[in-house]
Amino acid sequence: MRAVIRACLISTLIGTLINAPLQASSTKPLGTITQAQATWIDRSVAAVGTTVYPGDTLKTDDNGSIRMRAGLAQLYMMSASEARLEDAGKGIRASLLKGTAGFSSGPSDTVEFNALGVVIRSLDGQPAHGRVSIVGANQLVVTSFRGPFEVSYDGDTHAIADGSSYRLTLADAVDKPSEEGNGTQAVRSRKKVLMIILISAGVVAAGFISWAVYDQLTESPSAPTKQ
Repeated sequence: MRAVIRACLISTLIGTLINAPLQASSTKPLGTITQAQATWIDRSVAAVGTTVYPGDTLKTDDNGSIRMRAGLAQLYMMSASEARLEDAGKGIRASLLKGTAGFSSGPSDTVEFNALGVVIRSLDGQPAHGRVSIVGANQLVVTSFRGPFEVSYDGDTHAIADGSSYRLTLADAVDKPSEEGNGTQAVRSRKKVLMIILISAGVVAAGFISWAVYDQLTESPSAPTKQ
């Protein structure tokens, strides 16, 4: 009887060891860390060359920064920021939880952020450099340093023009009175609406130094080649 139990345990162990590499390889990596300073991937210290996967959380300390590459797309997080990576298929997709993240998209590798329920996405076939900052409980600042991209919320999509900066505010929807029937009724189609205010046009000129630094980071000749 003991011999039978021992044989079963050995068979189970062998099966586990054989299947483990197959299960690990089924999760496709998203990209590679190309710059890291005072940064964490989940609970581990981030290092240059580390491979990142869907579900990983990137977090920078108060003096930290991190950059990752996925094909021709790149994500750059500034200090005191946090983002969770998601399966993108191609390019980069992430949920920005706090702080500021910059991005660079390629001709075929898009970048998509979800921040406060607002989706910021580069356009297919149109390379763009941009930045997203959570500046309040219901406020974002979205900036295009180069190239257009779009923001979407609750089915509405708005274009972010090349070289412009916008403040996005999630505000309570206004009740609309209806005169139908015997009385007035309040109709609320959404819990919140997205209000977009142009902060500045020509932000590329106004923020040339910031753009130049970011452009150098994303286009550096020493950056790793496409995976």
